[in-house]
Amino acid sequence: MFPTINWSLFSLEILITLVLVGLVIADIALPKKQAQDWIGISSIVALVGLIIFWLTQGSLSGSTFSGMFIMDPLAWFFKGLFLVAMVFIFAMTHEFSKTLGGRRSEFYLLLWLALLGMCFVASSADFLVLFISIEILTISLYVMTAYLKSDKLSIEAGMKYLILGALSSGFFLYDISFIYGATHSTHFDAIAAFCQTHAMNSMTLFAAVLIFSAIGFKIAAVPFQMWVADVYQGAPTPITALLSVGSKAAGFVALIRIFFVVFAAWHIQWGMVFAVLAAITMTYGNLVAMFQTNIKRLLGYSSISHAGYLLMGAAAGTALGATGINFYLLGYLFTNLAVFMVIIIFSGATGSDEIADYAGLTKRSGLLAWTMVLSLVSLAGIPPLAGFFGKFTLLMAVIKSGYVWLALIAAVNIVISLYYYLMVAKTHLR
Repeated sequence: MFPTINWSLFSLEILITLVLVGLVIADIALPKKQAQDWIGISSIVALVGLIIFWLTQGSLSGSTFSGMFIMDPLAWFFKGLFLVAMVFIFAMTHEFSKTLGGRRSEFYLLLWLALLGMCFVASSADFLVLFISIEILTISLYVMTAYLKSDKLSIEAGMKYLILGALSSGFFLYDISFIYGATHSTHFDAIAAFCQTHAMNSMTLFAAVLIFSAIGFKIAAVPFQMWVADVYQGAPTPITALLSVGSKAAGFVALIRIFFVVFAAWHIQWGMVFAVLAAITMTYGNLVAMFQTNIKRLLGYSSISHAGYLLMGAAAGTALGATGINFYLLGYLFTNLAVFMVIIIFSGATGSDEIADYAGLTKRSGLLAWTMVLSLVSLAGIPPLAGFFGKFTLLMAVIKSGYVWLALIAAVNIVISLYYYLMVAKTHLR
């Protein structure tokens, strides 16, 4: 007997797939120039339609495919976040399209494939489904990172991302084998039940380390951050933005499901590990960011530091910690993508991503300059902007969980980040 499938829970993914297939057919059937223009416009319209659909279907909940695919408030929140993020990414791609030459259509199609992968990640309730979903996302990112064939930095970025991403995938598959060997299941609910009745042993400990190794690559946490600066600098700027927001958010929704639900019974064992990693990650990212002269590399190291802040919520392991992660990612979405939108417009006009070249931007375009300044100040965590409330929520979560020392380290790091964010802002305002 095949399990009964509730297709309504798949409705968003089905619509994304239909849009993707329709755009592929259009790309084949229409003349090349016409297809390039039509697919970009259609993508924006389709995304707006999907957001409206998502807003009207938010009450759907449940699971299907024997519980391997789940729809709950967490899944709906992250799918909405991914849809909104992709509106910005598609707008950036339209602005960036001249650099893509005659291969714009394929770029838009790969973005739709990445969106499909992210949505499946948000609803995965089985390790095998989660692995396939992450690979759908990651493979499209591999291609788009190295999309500028005439740019040596883009090719280098694609190779580094591919090699380290393949290593991450290997860790994940190896983890699944250990998890299955210990629990005889890959289903999240079955593994969670096992964890509640069994203490952590060497096999499950090794599996947890491998899981975080794979997720750590996605969220750019130390010591899995080696790829970030080079990939952020070399990738097409819309993909750098997607990596900083979409890929990171996909990693954190997987982390929440696994460590807040599946391994919740073992919080004592992994909570302190996350706290130490959070402290190291935010400190490393902020200290190295201080010495960057390229805006995309600076945002790469900034992204590492933000992963450290977000890991504070994972260290807390509480409902407030999970809420803090979600709220922080929502604020980070708008502020970070606003910065990247300014970078794309400025780079298109000047051909430069060097921070020194932003001098006098206020005189050339006050709107761009103040958008960048307000976004950077929000990323730094200055009240009353969104970044402040995100950091405040995470600080409260770790303090209530007993990690006062981690909150103090985070406070010092916020001061450090103010230095390089305000240095960039100062350059704009000269």
